[in-house]
Amino acid sequence: MCSYSTYTLSSFPQFLAILHILTDSSFEPAECLHFIMSHYDVKSVSGHAASVSFAGIPYADFDRTGYWSVWCTAKMFEAARIMAMYNGFIDFQKIDGREAGIVIVKQGLKLKANLHQKSLNSSFDILINTQLLQVGKTSLVFNMEFIDGTTKEVFGENIIKSVRMNRKTRRPMAFPDWFYEKYKSYTESTVPNVLTKQPLPEIPKNAFQFVVVPRHSDTDRNNHVNQSSYIKFCMDVATHASLSGYYAYYTQDMCLYAPLHWTISYVGECVANDNLHVYTWQDDDSAPSHIQFSILLKDRVIFHASTIFDSEPKKRRLPAKY
Repeated sequence: MCSYSTYTLSSFPQFLAILHILTDSSFEPAECLHFIMSHYDVKSVSGHAASVSFAGIPYADFDRTGYWSVWCTAKMFEAARIMAMYNGFIDFQKIDGREAGIVIVKQGLKLKANLHQKSLNSSFDILINTQLLQVGKTSLVFNMEFIDGTTKEVFGENIIKSVRMNRKTRRPMAFPDWFYEKYKSYTESTVPNVLTKQPLPEIPKNAFQFVVVPRHSDTDRNNHVNQSSYIKFCMDVATHASLSGYYAYYTQDMCLYAPLHWTISYVGECVANDNLHVYTWQDDDSAPSHIQFSILLKDRVIFHASTIFDSEPKKRRLPAKY
């Protein structure tokens, strides 16, 4: 017998979906039925800092293995950024518009292994705190901390470098003078090491290769493939490589291995229906957990990621299982 039920709904169609489940005779309720539809709450926001909370993890964020996919985790960070920006962070609506947009050029994603374990039933108040770190003539750097809003345990960190882009020329565009003056105290800050410019590694001749064609559903409002979609492409190709026996040590679906570190460079951009050649390889036999990815469009690198995965795979599960 269910001792309590919680429904946090934001629309009538969601209510009908829940009603259908509850009246379906084939549905077997868990020991305690607890539905949480993800929604957000802007806790605080200023020009240089913001705090946004989310109620639980959406069902759609769980992948085929039953775990929270890393590309959807990256999308959750993005959601927190967008909510903060549209509520006053970095005066976003004054610097983003028809002429210019803010795009990511580099990011570092650091996640704890136990974040991968969170399920649909996890009692989890997600809190993402965003802090401006540096302002350049055309660029912004900020840090995002992912914590449990109740226990204050830190589960992850996302360091972002973004550039203001001219929507017509697709080139960097300077911030207006008033913006640079307002955030002048952030112009002398140092950039975290993960964001420093490094030469991209050469793709080895024996790298695993797979062709991916992005769809319109992989793009965003900047009319190019979204930052999280590249991560999804990498994970798909990594699983092809793993299951085909290419990788040393990794032999199962890569979504079963907790993602720990992603250092990503967005060197170019692509759009729907482009033919992307995705390459992956391991650094060396002594560090099999270090996996590299490069994505090429017309023989030019547009994306690179250096990653680290947990060494032990989890067992497949249903998202609703604890």
